[in-house]
Amino acid sequence: MRLNKPMKRVIPLFCLFLMIGCLPTHVGGAPIEVASSTSGITLLECFQRARQISETVGISAENVKVLQEQYRAEIGAILPHVDWIKSQFYQQNQVDGATGVAASSLAPTQPLSYFQFYQPIFAGFRDWKTIGIAKSQQEQAKLNQIQTDLQLLSDVSVAFYAAYTLQDQISILEQTRKLNLDQVNQLDHWVNIGRSRPSDLLSAQTQLASIDAQIEDTKRTLAESRHLLFFLTGVPAEIPLIDSDPATPQVTLDEAITKAGKRPDILSAVENLHQAELAIQFQEGGHLPTLGLTVNSYTERVGFLSNVRWDATFLLDVPLYKGGSTQASVRAARSQEIIAQLTLGRLKRDVDRQVRTAYEDLLHAMLEVQAYDKAVALAKKNYTVQQKENRLGVTTNLELLQLLTNMQNILGQSLVSRANARLDDVLLRVAMGEGL
Repeated sequence: MRLNKPMKRVIPLFCLFLMIGCLPTHVGGAPIEVASSTSGITLLECFQRARQISETVGISAENVKVLQEQYRAEIGAILPHVDWIKSQFYQQNQVDGATGVAASSLAPTQPLSYFQFYQPIFAGFRDWKTIGIAKSQQEQAKLNQIQTDLQLLSDVSVAFYAAYTLQDQISILEQTRKLNLDQVNQLDHWVNIGRSRPSDLLSAQTQLASIDAQIEDTKRTLAESRHLLFFLTGVPAEIPLIDSDPATPQVTLDEAITKAGKRPDILSAVENLHQAELAIQFQEGGHLPTLGLTVNSYTERVGFLSNVRWDATFLLDVPLYKGGSTQASVRAARSQEIIAQLTLGRLKRDVDRQVRTAYEDLLHAMLEVQAYDKAVALAKKNYTVQQKENRLGVTTNLELLQLLTNMQNILGQSLVSRANARLDDVLLRVAMGEGL
């Protein structure tokens, strides 16, 4: 089952709640920057590892092999069959009453050995329809394997960006704690010399304790996210996650919808419809006669036929009446064809919806990222100005405290919006049937 947009938003929005609703208030220090990892693992590398360890991918690959062998088996069914048959008949020893000699037909031992060749000549075209269905199933399995990869990419992407956002959140909180600790030390000195009120120091100490709690809670949530990522990819939790900024769509909406028309799940549904059409023809072949040829070549034989070295039999079977079972099978096959048509039509409409939603999500996410980038730059600039004014006594510690809190909230929202935009970029590719 494909991941839809609401599911994709759950974890990043939860990260946003942790980041914004519980951020501390503090004063002093420089604006916080997100630490960048110099080494780590990317989403593509995680996905490649996931493909190596995924049981689902392995099952899909083996299913392709199974259907390939079934196709070969159906081909073999229309080729000549050759068997060597050996029998040994035993009976009570009897003697001809007239001659007193045992007749050959009454011999106690009658061996028989021969090669049998059987060639189906005509089977109402049912054998060829069976081969066509097997070939279509083989192609369908390959398409399903590709779709399995796309589904795995969606799952890995959601887990990756959930952990990626929390990883940056911890970086922010740790830098926030450092600045808050510096402020506690500074306010403690100011209280001793009478420059600040004891309540300001208590507020900063309260925020420091709150930050410690938030760090531990975020680490717990990050550990859960990394456990999920480890389950999917086998990537250890100590390896940092790195990623690039999302790019705007390189295709138009119409081009994206056109590409999605060749998604593996749609092509798989087309193959399913083709199989239903062949199934109708297969069942209709039940009204037609069948013809086969059997040739026996004897290597050992007794009795009056001992000198006959071969024989051949043509078998013609003309169906006359089967109680309506054949026609009932035809009607059932036609109903299956209608079901396949409706399933394909519904899937096409759903894919169209998925592409439109993913495309618009990415466009809005990119605009959101640009807006937050601007807001972060302005918030940092405003904080720097008011920090100077605070030293001059123009603004109070509480006002600067509130300003820094707002700036940190904006920075946290910016991180989440950027991760969501990158995830939207991946999900649009998946919706179009493409990979990374």
